[in-house]
Amino acid sequence: MRLRETVGKHRDPLTLTALVLACLVSLSVSTDSLRMRPAEVGQSVLALFQQSTSAVGRFFADTVTSIRELSELRRQYDDLLRQVRHNETIADDITQLQAENQRLREALAFQTSLPHVSVPARVIAKEPGIFFSSLTINKGRTAGVRRDSPVIASQDGVRGLVGRVSEVGLTTSVVMPIFDSNSFVAARLLRSRHEGLVSGVGITEETLTMLYVAKSARSDIAVDDVVITSGMRSIFPEGIRIATVDSIQGRPYETSLTIGLRPVVDFSRLEYVFVLTEAGQ
Repeated sequence: MRLRETVGKHRDPLTLTALVLACLVSLSVSTDSLRMRPAEVGQSVLALFQQSTSAVGRFFADTVTSIRELSELRRQYDDLLRQVRHNETIADDITQLQAENQRLREALAFQTSLPHVSVPARVIAKEPGIFFSSLTINKGRTAGVRRDSPVIASQDGVRGLVGRVSEVGLTTSVVMPIFDSNSFVAARLLRSRHEGLVSGVGITEETLTMLYVAKSARSDIAVDDVVITSGMRSIFPEGIRIATVDSIQGRPYETSLTIGLRPVVDFSRLEYVFVLTEAGQ
């Protein structure tokens, strides 16, 4: 019983080995039934010591081997993780290339459908200012772009007016968008055919206002009506969509309506445009 309690208290391999050896020596010396010669006792003790030493050696060897295997597994895991991330990057690149290819196909189809000679261009910079934002495109004088050339775009299958070229460089140009406060476009309501002048109100709102529409036209105009270019005394060709009606206001002391508009072009995701190089000529 005391031996079991002692063994239960000491669970370390070396301590247990020492206890076992001490017990064996005690039994071999004190027990009358086991009259072993000193040489035999020494041999037994040596054998037990060798077995214990071998067990301890195997334990440490197995531990070192396990640490090495764990380190190798960790290295393999890190390699696999890097490979997965690399594959995810490749997949994202492929998705972006497919989307870019689709946009280019749509742009090409749009260009071939235009009744005017046009130069395709990519928006390479958007420079915000206090009251408006200018757009920089990657085509200039060498591509046939001229000052005041109309700029249009196609989004979701809809052709819309972007603005006009305000500055021309050799290989780049600056476009004044229609929501610029200095932009004015002769326009017409597509359904009712009433005419007016579309003006920008600045980048802070990105909305447009249609002015000089006869007050008597109030009953002929509804929200979501389409506004197009009229082509009257303008650099912009007729029939290009500008915006849709968002609100209609008419003060009692005014003789014309003030119509709030939403541009058909989403300027926040504008990537490709077309400069009409022979429009209005």
